Amino acid sequence: MKFIFIIFLSFLTNLVFANEVEDSEVEVINLYESKSLDQMVLDNLNTDEATEEVVEDTNETDQVDTNTLEVKQIEIVNDSFIFKNQTEDLKNYLTNLENINSKILQKQIVEVLENIQLNLENEKDQEILFLIINYFKSIGQINKSYELIQRYKLNNDKNYNFYTGVKINYLLSTFQLDKACNFKEELNSNIKLNYFFLEKLDIFCLILNDNYSEASLLNAILIESESNSDNYFQQLFSLISNTSDQISLDNEIKNFKINPDLIFLYSAMTRIAELPFSHEFYELDKKNLSIPIILNQASPIDLRIKAANESFLENLITVDSLAALYMSADFNSDQLNNPYETINLLSNNKELSMAFLFQLINTQIFPSDRLNALIQFWDYAKKNNLEEISYKLSNNMLSSIDANSENIIYGPQIASAYIFNENFQNALNWIELYENTKQIDSNSIYTRILLDLYSSNDLVSFINSINSTLNNYTDDQNHQNTELLYVLKAVMNLDINSNSHLNLDKIFDERSMPSIFLLNEINNSILNKDDQKFLFYSLISLNDRSWNNIHPQHLKLILNGFLKYKDGALFRNIILEIFKNYKFII
Repeated sequence: MKFIFIIFLSFLTNLVFANEVEDSEVEVINLYESKSLDQMVLDNLNTDEATEEVVEDTNETDQVDTNTLEVKQIEIVNDSFIFKNQTEDLKNYLTNLENINSKILQKQIVEVLENIQLNLENEKDQEILFLIINYFKSIGQINKSYELIQRYKLNNDKNYNFYTGVKINYLLSTFQLDKACNFKEELNSNIKLNYFFLEKLDIFCLILNDNYSEASLLNAILIESESNSDNYFQQLFSLISNTSDQISLDNEIKNFKINPDLIFLYSAMTRIAELPFSHEFYELDKKNLSIPIILNQASPIDLRIKAANESFLENLITVDSLAALYMSADFNSDQLNNPYETINLLSNNKELSMAFLFQLINTQIFPSDRLNALIQFWDYAKKNNLEEISYKLSNNMLSSIDANSENIIYGPQIASAYIFNENFQNALNWIELYENTKQIDSNSIYTRILLDLYSSNDLVSFINSINSTLNNYTDDQNHQNTELLYVLKAVMNLDINSNSHLNLDKIFDERSMPSIFLLNEINNSILNKDDQKFLFYSLISLNDRSWNNIHPQHLKLILNGFLKYKDGALFRNIILEIFKNYKFII
């Protein structure tokens, strides 16, 4: 079948590419380890499914004890903030949590929601499950929606149609086409989804099984049944059923309206058709579409890298996968031999620029040239808020940098790379070498702050380290940084100098504050040590806002709360995120 051939070809291509890199003089990366991105995704999925099967077997052998345990868990959780609210209120809360810019806090709310224990014999719990699954899907984590659906038996649930659509979409997005088609066959004939989704999936599955005549018959019936013809589907159908002219289709398909409710079906069909995804298609649902776009080798490499960068930061793919994609960008010898001209030509495309600079490092023979290329890569990444990616990608290169007089000037940058790769001792060595040879300056201070943030083992030692490091900080001209230090001094009781002088040129602050009622709820939840309530209300107040756009008084209240939330478990990472957002460090 055509899609099996494509998967095999993808695997073979990546295998050859990995061997070519391994045989070359480049000592930086062992790409893919003979695995395609498809395999990596499916390996992770199979691991999750195996875990679920073990849990199911355990339930069967010890059913009485498990049921007892579940009842106790439900009784405990039912006293929580989530269960105290009406479902309509919870729906409003989650709607106001769909644009959390903080990755730390977004991860925390997801963790809280996915670990809620529900008793689906209770109608309210059924509603809560629906709201959570829908929320995960809305924030680009359809994988979490799928995991929750798999955890419960939902065949008789009133929202089963919705869950069916989510499950199929997840399987299509991860290119598990055989599972999607088999699941479709197992569905009750009474199940109906909007926009003739199941009928279109059925047609697609028939084509995958080389049953073109029946697929054409069902498609003819579909055309008669749809009041508004789905031209995008029809064009894709024409291509994968070999009934269209390739040239005209490539020119015309971009002009058709895309139904966002069918994007995962379109993505699977597009990949089978060996058509590229467009940047516009990616923007429809960037997080949920990142994996399909990465796996589609026909798509523009800059779009695939863009999706891969996002996926890496969301921990969906490994650094080896990301490196392999960076190395697969096609640059010729003339471009690599004339880096300044090439960078100028790529100035409007940061993804291709990052890939070019990464490859440029690997073409350097002499250590000094390689280090200069590495510094250029880091500097460019920093300007484009991709420094974390650049440091991770360069991990294997760090050990080749000699600590000599010529390289010491780059000490803070080299130390930062070591910090991001959790090699704290080497980071400290480079900082001390820099300070002993040159002097303590803002560069080394910022790097020490970064080291403190990552290496402190507990909250007390972290605060002590920050206190010690900021003692050496001299006031700069950045008004926002001055405000930030003032807030941190108050929250962590730091013994540091902070400028609190009134600036009569800035009497009013344009940054808005939450309503007095929301602030009151946040403050009460802190005083009453109600962690879950504090988490919800604080995130609502932060929705669609970056840390540096929050009023300092609002920030002070939030940080006081997270200093106590779960005994400060998130505090260190939040401070790091704030520093990065303020560009105070890195």
